[in-house]
Parts: sequence; C-alpha cells; structure tokens
Amino acid sequence: MDKQVRMEVRRQTGTRKIPEKTKKTEGPEYSMSFVCLICKTSNMRHFNRLPRDYPDVISCPICKGDSFNLGRNFKPPKKSDSMQWKKIKYLVSHGFLFQKIRVVPGSNDSIPYPETLSEAKDFVANYGKWAIKRLKKE
Repeated sequence: MDKQVRMEVRRQTGTRKIPEKTKKTEGPEYSMSFVCLICKTSNMRHFNRLPRDYPDVISCPICKGDSFNLGRNFKPPKKSDSMQWKKIKYLVSHGFLFQKIRVVPGSNDSIPYPETLSEAKDFVANYGKWAIKRLKKE
C-alpha cells in the first residue's frame, strides 16, 4: 500500500485525527518597516487599522528618536554601510519614503530608487513633485 492509501485507512478507522480548519482571525493586513536614521535600525510594526492610516512617524524603541514609515518593501542596509544610510537620510529628508513613484497615470510601471547618494540628488531634482510634503506623527 502506498502512503496516501494507508493515511486514508487510518482516517476512516479513527486512528488518525484530521486537523480542523482554522479561520483566519481579524488583524492587520501587513507590517510596515519603520526606520530610525539616528541609530540606523529598522523595525517592523503593525497596527490594527488600515495600512493607509498607519502613522508616518513613530518613536524609535531604541533611542526614542523618530522612526519613519518606509513601507512594507523597504530593505535596510547594514549598519556599517554609512553611504547607503546617508542616501536614505537624504531621500527621507526630501520627502521620499520609498513609496512607489508612477510617472505615467494608470500605469503599473514605477521609477526605481537610486543606488548612490549622487544619483539620489538627481532623483530628488527630477521627481520632487512626488515627494510627501507632510508627515503625520503617532
């Protein structure tokens, strides 16, 4: 007998319990990455509200400074990579919170974020109108 047949025989005879299906409980859709530019840390946080209602800035759990909501897809660099942290700080200070920037309305194509600080300066100059002007704090 193959394994599937044996398992079915056990289920029918009552020697193998069938796990009950569990219902998904209500909760947050997903977590967001909050980044502290002072201590160079990233922390995933979720709130029991819609993602669009998540705060833009919360208090850092480590240094009590500001942690910025950089979205669910943000990948932080290593703490030792100071050039990447300078780039992130520059972009955040100019209102770019790693949101998708779609230049063509109705298109799913988005502009990739810059790799270096010098590219970030050109990026801010070219796409400044897509920057987030006001941040809401928790």
